[in-house]
Amino acid sequence: MDINKETPIHQVLSAYPETARFFADLNMSCGGCFAVNFDTLENGAMMHGMDVSIIIRKLNQYIDNLPSSVPTQDSSE
Repeated sequence: MDINKETPIHQVLSAYPETARFFADLNMSCGGCFAVNFDTLENGAMMHGMDVSIIIRKLNQYIDNLPSSVPTQDSSE
């Protein structure tokens, strides 16, 4: 998923449910806010007085460091 300033917050949360924690750590209650249904990352950042480019960079880092649901090793070995 390409994440940019126009990405709707609900798309990020749908694709990566674990990002609810990321937003909560920034004091952005995106997991429980009705605005995520129509707000973009840019709008959310603006509403919280944050720089959207920093949020996007940190969000991508957070997603890159999520544990993979695909086993990295064959379990039959």
